[in-house]
Amino acid sequence: MGFPKTLQEFQATFPDEESCWEALRNVRWPRGFVCPRCESRESCWISTRRLEQCRGCRYQCSVTAGTIFHGTRVPLLTWFWAIFFLARHKKGISALQLQRDTGIGSYETAWAMLHKLRSTLGPRPEDRLTGLVEADESYVGASERGLRGGRMLVGKTLVAGAVEHRPHGAGRVRLAVIEGLTFEQHLGPFVRGVIDPTQATVRTDGFQGYRRLSKVGVRHERLVQGTDPARSVEILPWVHRVFGNLKTWLRGTFHGVSGKHLPRYLAEFVYRFDRRWRDGELFGFVLQRAAQGEPFPYRRLVAERGR
Repeated sequence: MGFPKTLQEFQATFPDEESCWEALRNVRWPRGFVCPRCESRESCWISTRRLEQCRGCRYQCSVTAGTIFHGTRVPLLTWFWAIFFLARHKKGISALQLQRDTGIGSYETAWAMLHKLRSTLGPRPEDRLTGLVEADESYVGASERGLRGGRMLVGKTLVAGAVEHRPHGAGRVRLAVIEGLTFEQHLGPFVRGVIDPTQATVRTDGFQGYRRLSKVGVRHERLVQGTDPARSVEILPWVHRVFGNLKTWLRGTFHGVSGKHLPRYLAEFVYRFDRRWRDGELFGFVLQRAAQGEPFPYRRLVAERGR
């Protein structure tokens, strides 16, 4: 099926709750229903309860079961509006704006819905960066007087970044919250976890935390910045631009975020960045991720450890 790119197309494609259930069913089972218990493909639809009943073992399954929509009390049409706004707003959407635009009853519900959607947007583990890859780290948080340099962590959250360096721009990007700057526990695992070591060369500045990359089998270009701060942008132009765009996005759309929930905002930023040339297809992409995502209950969201 085609997915909407404009408000008019959305309203025509999903005029009611039933159209959303049918779309989600097609996304979750594109080749037809498969019973999770006996793997039979024969089923009947119980419209009064919106359940799929297996003709073989009579097991009843909801199309929302096992997805981020599991157990939701929010109408599926409202969820589809949230996906549409998240996908079509180039700079994202805040929970307050989503609440206003959709009429969701509370800010907390809108906030939880967006975080559940973001929880599905992380990069696939097998999707590794290749070619020349710039790696660096920066802090995210309000500026504080008396602190020198981006590696001072008081009141801030440290984020590691890696960006494919392409001849005329940046390729794909990876971002992650890290707890420190040691090679063994932080920088090394991050870099090795996001690159394909057989097809990537990592370029960093002269920071000692990256020095051991070559000793663990990573091709490494270490360029010392020297005393001129401006040279850092010459050495690592694209990762610095990504960090700048990230901070502008967080301040402009969300007016800052807590370190506790920052990883999911990073996942959304990376997802958008990697698909920036395919923004017209994002609704379908995000809906598919939501249908494949695992349940993410509200109690898990609020119970997460703060940073």
